[in-house]
Amino acid sequence: METQNDLLVLAEHYHAGLPERVRTYLNGRGIPDNVIARRRLGWNGSRITIPIQNRAGEVAFFKLAKDPEDHSPSPKMLAPRGVRYELYGWDSLLRRPEGIVICEGEFDRLVLEAQGLPAVTSTGGAGTFRRDWIQDFEGIKAVYICFDRDEAGRRGALRVGGLIAHAKVVTLPEEAGEGGDVTDFFVRLGRSREDFEKLQAAAPPVPPDPEVASSRTRTWRASDPSRERIERIKRDVPIADVIGQRLELWRSGSVLVGRCPFHEDRQPSLAVYPETRTFYCFGCYKHGDVITFVRELNHLSFPEALDALEKLIPHHDREPR
Repeated sequence: METQNDLLVLAEHYHAGLPERVRTYLNGRGIPDNVIARRRLGWNGSRITIPIQNRAGEVAFFKLAKDPEDHSPSPKMLAPRGVRYELYGWDSLLRRPEGIVICEGEFDRLVLEAQGLPAVTSTGGAGTFRRDWIQDFEGIKAVYICFDRDEAGRRGALRVGGLIAHAKVVTLPEEAGEGGDVTDFFVRLGRSREDFEKLQAAAPPVPPDPEVASSRTRTWRASDPSRERIERIKRDVPIADVIGQRLELWRSGSVLVGRCPFHEDRQPSLAVYPETRTFYCFGCYKHGDVITFVRELNHLSFPEALDALEKLIPHHDREPR
């Protein structure tokens, strides 16, 4: 079994052996020499080595990135078997910055660091985030989630956002393409730190989870007739049915996805949550319940939207106003 000292020596050895062609490749990916040196990126003879430190600052293991000249179907990134996934970037988080980005992938984290933006990532990918990490984000004023522009990224953002109450979702522009990531934004599109900060400023909060939504519902007074009518409509008119009549939806786990009707949506960015009876667009940030959807889509007043939706409730289920 390798000791901590062994891993530190190994990290230095790998770093010293980094070929110039690999350094050039990393530079082209938006990772400059100073970040390569600070994070001790190296080479083990066949793959790029990324030392992963734990909360105590010890090297826990190495992530291994594919050789840019390797065109085989082998995985882009490997980790040792049996290791527990870790948070890459603990030192950035523990410095307690005013804001931090939770991104997807070790290279993306390094690209953000190169731009002067504190960032962390789970070494397990978009779908993994340990609950014991949550408390370390509580003292951070602004937490942003910026995952890849694909279904896994969207689901991962919702999951992490459900764990960190004050987190906001940064959505990369459509030009980044399906599956586009932070590296595409800064390198391929040539965007700047200021451009990313504009996305941060516009970032909306994560849609509420079922527990939050239901608890808010329970706080309303049952004696309020108007509120009762609104709640009855939201309860008895399934949002998925209403939206599904207007556009095609695809199921992705417990979520339905489709092309948002409120903007030119080349990649499906609308998410519908039947459990919470809400919708959310990761492209234009439009969100709300079934009443909001009908109001916005048909340009109706609030009372007009209620009347239209009430007609969809079976006659025997309606109550007098």
